[in-house]
Amino acid sequence: MLERWTTTLRDRQPEAAFAAVYKRGPHRVVFIGAQHANRDDSLTFRLIRNAYSTFQFDTVIAEGFATSRGVNPPSVFRYASESGLTADGFVEGGETVPTVIGARQESAKLWGGEADDLDVKAHVLAEGISSADLLGFYVLRNIPQWIGERKIENAADPRLKPLAEEALVKNRTALKLPADVLARYADWAEWYAGLNRKPLGVGFQTEEVGPLADGKFGTNRVAYAISRARDIYLHNLIISHVNAGESVLVVFGASHLMIQRPALDAAIGQPCYVGTELARATTTCR
Repeated sequence: MLERWTTTLRDRQPEAAFAAVYKRGPHRVVFIGAQHANRDDSLTFRLIRNAYSTFQFDTVIAEGFATSRGVNPPSVFRYASESGLTADGFVEGGETVPTVIGARQESAKLWGGEADDLDVKAHVLAEGISSADLLGFYVLRNIPQWIGERKIENAADPRLKPLAEEALVKNRTALKLPADVLARYADWAEWYAGLNRKPLGVGFQTEEVGPLADGKFGTNRVAYAISRARDIYLHNLIISHVNAGESVLVVFGASHLMIQRPALDAAIGQPCYVGTELARATTTCR
């Protein structure tokens, strides 16, 4: 059973990225719980590289794009090659880059681990989340990423407005919502202020886009419903590849690993290694 993401579970999560390794016969399932990073020298990047150097994978499941884009989507490989390392060690594409490059080098099949937007929409609307809440959150969750990519400094940055306006159009189309749902940037900012009871600006906290079932922000409730749909889908996807007799690497945010652990433990068995030194798993996961 998937764990509910609560403040208690969040506080149990390791502060740094970590991995869990499962054994099913001769096959391994490695789930890297990433701390979303844009540094080539980060622990997340090291774990990804170590996973590839330690194990051989048939399949790689990555966060951030839908399974329906097909195996080895060319646009994702192109994005990874164009978002590479800069002179100061910054990688705009984050952990997607070493994940995708490693899959290509190892000739593993790369799949997106995300459900289609319309499937997520159906799930969350059934949970009582409104179309405006869904669209508003889809745009809001980009703010930490835009900060990490150096596109904005914070939520008060004037560069946020054109980014958000573009994201509203893109996500409204993807979700097949009418044009009058959060039609303008001002509508989106008003939606945010009404839900979180404060103006959008420098006081924005990353915690506001966290999928906390018991979070203090209105956006946490929306995030939780969306996260639940995503994690149900992800779990079924992982198990389908495991049952097909494949060795699988999963690279998703660490909260997803915390949420997935009880369900994966029940389906596969207790992990043979949990930690940050994957070379040790060659001994404990024989």
